[in-house]
This record gives sequence, structure tokens and C-alpha cells, in this order.
Amino acid sequence: MDEKLAEIIIAVVDRLVDKHASSETVVSITEFLMGEGYTAGEINNAFMYLYQSIDERFFDEGKIMHQMSSKGTIRVLNDFERSLISPEAYGYILQLSQLGLLTDLQVEEVIERAIYYCSDKVELNDLKQIVPSIILEGVPGVRPGLISWDNGGIGGSATH
Repeated sequence: MDEKLAEIIIAVVDRLVDKHASSETVVSITEFLMGEGYTAGEINNAFMYLYQSIDERFFDEGKIMHQMSSKGTIRVLNDFERSLISPEAYGYILQLSQLGLLTDLQVEEVIERAIYYCSDKVELNDLKQIVPSIILEGVPGVRPGLISWDNGGIGGSATH
């Protein structure tokens, strides 16, 4: 498992939570990522991991099924969590949950890890470094704990 896979998963998730990306398909995301310099093989591996880690009904014949992913529960932060997690970061967690990319248990794990690993306030970039390992934890043959999130202090303060 390399960091490129995590980068691609972050890029895919970012495209899925983008309000203007409601008509995204696997093909359109693949074309975008190839334009960013990733190979077709790397992109296919990322989609394979996402497909294995979330409900396969999320992908239907190359389309990403946003409408089926809405859930009824919303995790509300307590006062302590609210003081440590920025509104943007919390919104990102809610979007991932509503898309079906994170289960309720994974949402709890994201919140716990973010509070534990981040030395200051949890920002959006911090979550983008934490989320891929949580998404991939249940996938057979993947050892997400081996991902190194140290990027020289650029883009967040999370370390893993």
C-alpha cells in the first residue's frame, strides 16, 4: 500500500463531496485523475479498494449512486469535540457519512483519531490525511496502518 493510493482516494472522495460534482461517473473521475498525472492502474486500484470497502451498490454500471447513499442518522458533536473540530472538518465528516463512504462506527473512529493525533484544532486537511486509512481498514490484504502521513508539515498536522 503506497501513499499514491491514499492520494487518489482522497482525490476521489473530494470529487464526490463537491457540490458541483453530482453527475460524476467513474469515467469522469478517472479522466480527471489521469490529467493529474496518475496512471490508469493506480486509479483502478483506488476504485477497487473503495468498491470493496463500501456498499457495492454505490457504484452502478460506472455511475456513482448519490441518491441511495443518504442515511438517517447524523452524528452531533458534543461541546468538547466542537471546540476541537473545525466546522469545515465536521462538514466533511457529515458529507462522507451521508455519501455512505463512512459507517457510523467509522465516523466515531475518524473523530477519535482526529482528536488524538492532531495537536491543535482539527482542520479539513487533517481529516483528509486520516480518512483513507479508516476507509481501507476492513479491506482484505490492506494494511492501512503502514501509510505514512508525514508530509513535512504541509497540509495539516496529523501524524500517523
